[in-house]
Amino acid sequence: MARLFISYRRDDTGAYADRLCERLAAFQYQVFFDRQDIPLGADYADRIRTALGESAAMLVLIGPRWADSRDAENRRRLPVGFTDDPADWVRREVTLARSLRLPVITVRFDLAALSPGDLPAELAELATNQGYRIDGNYFDRDVDYFCTQLERLLVAAGRSPSPQGAPADRIPNQFRLIWIALAAVTLGTAVAPAAVPMLPGNLWMFPGAMTLAAFTWWLY
Repeated sequence: MARLFISYRRDDTGAYADRLCERLAAFQYQVFFDRQDIPLGADYADRIRTALGESAAMLVLIGPRWADSRDAENRRRLPVGFTDDPADWVRREVTLARSLRLPVITVRFDLAALSPGDLPAELAELATNQGYRIDGNYFDRDVDYFCTQLERLLVAAGRSPSPQGAPADRIPNQFRLIWIALAAVTLGTAVAPAAVPMLPGNLWMFPGAMTLAAFTWWLY
């Protein structure tokens, strides 16, 4: 399954980020999440660059304080104009993802809104990005639907294998074929004694039991 890079601000959507990562993992997505994927003592700059290079898409989690987030000295992290804050890693992550031509998808929480005028020029397109809104009151429902839309996007972009090609889906298909083959063998062994009297009449019982077991596994 595709690898996703989660970009977020801890003071804005930190709590949602944990829940979203757990839900994405349940859908078999591989997720790069700094709190769990950058070990203590590691060079986080190198880890972030490497992870972006291995990712199929970036999810930018945006809450009400994303654009107006401030540092310890109360300076705006995303100043508009020529002033820059090189310490703002969220800005650098998004810029690097765009340079790698990754799909950048905004995921907005708590009715967060963005205006192009609130953002530096290189991030202004995030304000008009066709993203996805998640209502915290219906988190699981909204994330489940988001995952299905995300899969369609990545498959269409050639960045994720189609669901039909996934190993988890091939296994039930293989069991279905085995069940059909065993059913055919059972039928053949059931009628064979009529054509060849020397064959035992219960010859069909073993393949029949195997057929029933395969059918039960496939059904449940």
